[in-house]
Amino acid sequence: MRLAVCSSKGGVGKTTVAANVAAALARSGRVLAVDVDPQDSLGRAFGVVAKGRDDSLGALLEDGSVEARAVVRHAVAPGLDLLPAHPSLEAVATQLAATGGLTTSVRRALRPLLGEYDHVVLDTRGDLGALTLAAVCAADSVLTVFTSDPGSALGAVRLAAFLEQHRTYENTSAVLVGVACAVWDRQGRAARDVAGALAGTGLPLLSTRVPLSRRVPSSVLAKRPVVLSSPTSAVAAAYVALADEVLVATGKVPA
Repeated sequence: MRLAVCSSKGGVGKTTVAANVAAALARSGRVLAVDVDPQDSLGRAFGVVAKGRDDSLGALLEDGSVEARAVVRHAVAPGLDLLPAHPSLEAVATQLAATGGLTTSVRRALRPLLGEYDHVVLDTRGDLGALTLAAVCAADSVLTVFTSDPGSALGAVRLAAFLEQHRTYENTSAVLVGVACAVWDRQGRAARDVAGALAGTGLPLLSTRVPLSRRVPSSVLAKRPVVLSSPTSAVAAAYVALADEVLVATGKVPA
């Protein structure tokens, strides 16, 4: 599975979902986590910070002769390697867009690595721009998230339309396999209302609800996804269940 975790806006917990799903998948297979966001949040979730463009994804996109394995950080977590981003990725993406090479750039960069991993999880920036499209074009599956913010429901709908549009243009064949609640407040009404609104759209709403938990921001400070830092917690169990549900949705394991 090559899974892109996307949203049309920031601040919905997308990177936290990407990091924890990647860590959960690595419990039973080799995983490559790829940061396709110039803010480099996915790398930071594992305590990995690239020094510059030359030791990050940007180097692979800019120069096809760079050895991909030399840029990957190995064993940042059990069963998990990571390809970090750096803020210079923004300039690299702009340059590639000007020459028409951005859309397929991430797919090309990852091609030499795919045979080494059971799953690849790509974290994207919080928009539906050209760099997000490049990540989606390297994926076969897409996961998006919502919260108690009604705008996040609209974001999921916009993402589905974005995928359909670019499937028509043959820029991608990736399928939206799930819409997941990233911050579920069982005592609150707003998240339930947003989930109800999404249920009426026909989008693939996943049943797993990741609960609101103080352990999540603590895990960010610890530079370790909560699946690893607090593996027996309810929120970690929810992320593991979410990863399993995504595997079922993609047909990688039987229901």
